[in-house]
Amino acid sequence: MEKNNKNIDQAVIHKMMNRAIEINHSCKEKCRDFKIMTSTMRKDSLILQWRTIDISNEDNPIQYYRFECFKMDGTPELCSIHYTDQKQANDFITSLQTLYHQKFAIDHTL
Repeated sequence: MEKNNKNIDQAVIHKMMNRAIEINHSCKEKCRDFKIMTSTMRKDSLILQWRTIDISNEDNPIQYYRFECFKMDGTPELCSIHYTDQKQANDFITSLQTLYHQKFAIDHTL
């Protein structure tokens, strides 16, 4: 577990990582690298980012980055983030700052 020097309340981490555990349990692919992030393009929102890795074809695994939005108190906004414009997508990715990182969605309260 990594924490950035920016303050994020422990209760918010618990709420968002509880969602990460739900995502991991329902994920058909392998889910890894759960991060709580902020972006200048999504003010007043926290972003949960994770990677899915589809290894159904071992010769060509496919990796995706997934995102969900949360209010600053850790309450889900019930939205995901998707850009069809490559420049906007790149701008969004470069604007992300990690506040908290957990490699696997396991019990973070231990």
